[in-house]
Amino acid sequence: MAQKAAESAAGGTRERLLDAALEVFAERGYEAATIREICSRAGANIAAVHYHFGDKRRLYEAIYGTLFETLRRRRTDFLPPDAPPAERLRVYIRALFEEIFCCAGNTERQVQLSTIYLTEMASPSEVLDRIVTEHLEPDARELYSIVGELMGRSPDDPHTIDCAASVVGQVLYYHHAGPIISRLHPDRPPVPERLDQLIEHVWHFALGGIERSITVECSTTGGGAGP
Repeated sequence: MAQKAAESAAGGTRERLLDAALEVFAERGYEAATIREICSRAGANIAAVHYHFGDKRRLYEAIYGTLFETLRRRRTDFLPPDAPPAERLRVYIRALFEEIFCCAGNTERQVQLSTIYLTEMASPSEVLDRIVTEHLEPDARELYSIVGELMGRSPDDPHTIDCAASVVGQVLYYHHAGPIISRLHPDRPPVPERLDQLIEHVWHFALGGIERSITVECSTTGGGAGP
């Protein structure tokens, strides 16, 4: 009984530290966040971080484990691998929009996870190499596979990778250029309020761009009729 109680208490402390770290990293970023503040919000002592995670870097890495576990679980629920590639692309675009703009439930935890993720992309930390290897590369491979199937090319083909980047770039634009968009078009609703419309727009634009890319390439290599 005593051992189970101790294990339960340890698990509770670890979860409190993760929750507090989510808050602090989202508010301050990796460099400015301190173990002292995280422990204060978690109601734990500094030794608890060393016991459960080792140091600030490993605690930050654990946050990304939580983030991508959540994202993959959501994507797996509605991204069947046997669906046609065009439909899988549409679902991928929806997932990306929802992950960035926290439209699926819009919980505080999702907002914090999204903030940490986007901050890391804008201002990389010392953990970025591991984040790319363990988390971002598998997600990128998923998109390369979808786009490659649409193009009749391998996922590793440079043309496939460039087209995949163009798909993601459309979605990221609405986040990174958000302050500019709101000033250029103050009468337009924010992204979460027109999510379905934007998903359809980006999806059709991506499909059209991929199709046009194939046609142009065929015309320049002599593999088909010109435009």
